[in-house]
Amino acid sequence: MSNPISLAHRSKSHVLLAWSPMFLMLVVTASFAANPFKRDIAEPGNQAFKEENYEKAASEYVKAQDLEPLSAELNFNLGSAYYRQDEYDRAMELFEKSTRADDISMAAKAYYNLGNARYKASKRDYEAAVATAGGEGAAGGAVQDYVKKLEQCIKDYEETLKRTPEDEDAKYNLEMIRREIKNLMRRQPPQDQQQQQDQQQQNQDQQNQEQKESEQEQNQQDQGQQEENKEDQNKDSEEKNQQQQEQQQQQASQQEGEKGTPTPQPQPGEGEPTPTPAQAANLEEGQGEEQPTAMPTLTISEEMARNLLDNLPEQRPRTRRQQQRNVEKDW
Repeated sequence: MSNPISLAHRSKSHVLLAWSPMFLMLVVTASFAANPFKRDIAEPGNQAFKEENYEKAASEYVKAQDLEPLSAELNFNLGSAYYRQDEYDRAMELFEKSTRADDISMAAKAYYNLGNARYKASKRDYEAAVATAGGEGAAGGAVQDYVKKLEQCIKDYEETLKRTPEDEDAKYNLEMIRREIKNLMRRQPPQDQQQQQDQQQQNQDQQNQEQKESEQEQNQQDQGQQEENKEDQNKDSEEKNQQQQEQQQQQASQQEGEKGTPTPQPQPGEGEPTPTPAQAANLEEGQGEEQPTAMPTLTISEEMARNLLDNLPEQRPRTRRQQQRNVEKDW
C-alpha cells in the first residue's frame, strides 16, 4: 500500500490530503499473485501515475476497466487519477463505487478520498458563488450549502475511522473541517444565522410531519385490515350458524316423518244423531210396522259425521203429520 503525502508539510491552512493510487500489485498481492491477468492490465496505468502523467494513467485505467469493469481497485485508481487533474466530480463517483469493496482497508481508503474530493468540489463551488455574489456576506445561501457539504465530508471521514481507527490523516482532516464550519458560522451575520436555524428547524419539522403522516397511513392500513378480517370472521360465523339451523330443521323434519300422526278412528255408534221426542214416539208407534232392513254399520271419521249431520233435512214436518194422523185415529 502506498503511503499518503507526508504530514510534515501541513499547516492550519494546508489543503486536505489524498491517498496516492493503490498499486494493485502491492495492495492485493495475495489476490493478484493467483491472477497475473489482473496485475498485468493495471500495470500501465500504475506506471503512468508514478511518472505523474495522470491523464495517461486515467486512459490506461479506463482500458483496464473494459476487461474488469467491477474491480473496486481500478475504480479507486481511476478516481485518484481524476482527482490529480482536479476533476473532483468524476473522482467522487468512482470513490463512491470503491466504498462498496469487500476489503475493509480498500473501503476505508475510498471513504477517505471521497471526503477529500467532496471537500475540494464544495470549496470550489462556494468560492465561485461568493465571487459572483460580491462577497461572503451577500452569499448567505451559498454558505448554508457549503456547510451542508462539509458536514457530509465529516461523515466520509467518520466512515474511514470506523474501518481504520488508527488513521491519523482522517482524524486531522475531520478536525480541520469542523474548525472551518465554526469559522463560517462565526462570520455569518446574526440574521443569516437565525435564518439558517429557522431553515433547519423547518426541515426537521417537515421530516417529523412526513414521518407522522407515514405512521398514520400505516395505522389506517392496519386498522382497515383488522376490520376486514373481523367482517370476514363475522360472515363465516353467520354462515356456520345458518348451516347449523338448517341441519337442525332437517333433522327435526325427518324425526317427525318417521314417527307419523295416527288418524283417529270413530267407535261404532259414534256420530249418529240423537232422536227427538217426536221421533221416539213415532218409533214406538211404528213398532208393529215392518222394520226396515238394518244397514251395515259404516266406520267414518268424526269430521265426516259432522258434515252428514249438518246436511240432514229437518224432521219436524214429518212429526206434525204423524201427530195429525194419530188424532184422526182417535176420532
